Amino acid sequence: MKDSTSLVRTAMARELRKAGYKVRANTWYKPCQDTLLVANLQKSQFGDIYYINLAVWVRLLGENEAPKEYQCHIRQRATSLQAEKAKALEQALNFVDVSMNSEERETLIVEFMRTEAIPFLESLATLEGIQTAVETQRLRGGMVPESLRDLLAKRR
Repeated sequence: MKDSTSLVRTAMARELRKAGYKVRANTWYKPCQDTLLVANLQKSQFGDIYYINLAVWVRLLGENEAPKEYQCHIRQRATSLQAEKAKALEQALNFVDVSMNSEERETLIVEFMRTEAIPFLESLATLEGIQTAVETQRLRGGMVPESLRDLLAKRR
């Protein structure tokens, strides 16, 4: 039986690799022309609970080929996406809750990565995509710094 970290990491990696992401430790990167897309696995320091962090580094705001998730210009937890599957993902990432078996957890994580997390990141691969996401409030559950808002305002 896989330990919890291995289960979540394997499930994430399966879909991220297919989508062209490369891994470094518990963070996956996909370089794009305007951005660097980032997916990160974080373990809670208070128990067997995990978080999938989604982030975007905007190249016009600085060069960094492997930023930490917390250094990125756009940051959002996967469970805060406006998706009906977010609650199920939260449960799958909470290994303190033993009501779900390993196969169910893995299936939910893989499905969420494929249908929600990766499409969300891919939609932010360009400055136009980021502009649309800001205007339509798709990033309201995440963090968007003033430097990025200023850059987008200048492009209008």
